[in-house]
Amino acid sequence: MTRPPNKVLHWFKRSREAFLDAHADAADWQGRMLSGATYAFWAATRPIMEAHCHGLVLDAGSGRGAWQRTILATATTYESIDLAPRHDHVPTWIGDVCSMSQVPNGRYDTVVCHQVLEHVRRPADALEHMRRVLKPGGLLIVSVPHLSRRHELPNDYFRYTQEGLASAMSDAGFAVERIVAYGGVFAFVHHQTSMLVPGLFTGVPLIGRLLLTLNAALSWTVVRLDEVLDRAQLLPTGVIAVGRNPT
Repeated sequence: MTRPPNKVLHWFKRSREAFLDAHADAADWQGRMLSGATYAFWAATRPIMEAHCHGLVLDAGSGRGAWQRTILATATTYESIDLAPRHDHVPTWIGDVCSMSQVPNGRYDTVVCHQVLEHVRRPADALEHMRRVLKPGGLLIVSVPHLSRRHELPNDYFRYTQEGLASAMSDAGFAVERIVAYGGVFAFVHHQTSMLVPGLFTGVPLIGRLLLTLNAALSWTVVRLDEVLDRAQLLPTGVIAVGRNPT
């Protein structure tokens, strides 16, 4: 017998998705400061994007198009690929990053792939296609989780260490130029609680804004704690890497 859907969980997920839709832009302070995990990710990713995101860029697995504005701050042209439109973002290419044969070879100067590889069954295929669509010498900027609850079910398959991500990229033919770990246990725990408070109260006038402001200070604090207490980065929330398509 099929179990009936949990109405509380359904309501919680719907409220969470509504918040993410309203604050889809990665640069939106309410989104990036929602938790220590989101703030640590933004703080680690932004300088990497500024330094390496140039020319014609493909956002691989673009979702809501969260990174479009950040990409265009340094790049000249933005294109994207995903399985379907999401919220108000319509991808340039509709397709799977594991088999994007419709995207021409050597088209892009940069490929950006944030928080996607854990959700595909064949990440090696995705990485090989990303290298295929890059120009010789082009760069891949990719991020993946290490500590994370199960999400986007049923399509949640993998978690990565710094060494695991570097190995996967090398196997796909990339020359790995940079590996950065971010976040930690405090950021991970705070992310779970923040989806309840203030996540479910953001639409409440005055109270929602007050909770968001107080929570932003807490997000900053837990990230600093992780930096001090886990200097060896043994328990990061996630990992970011930059790889070059060899000439």
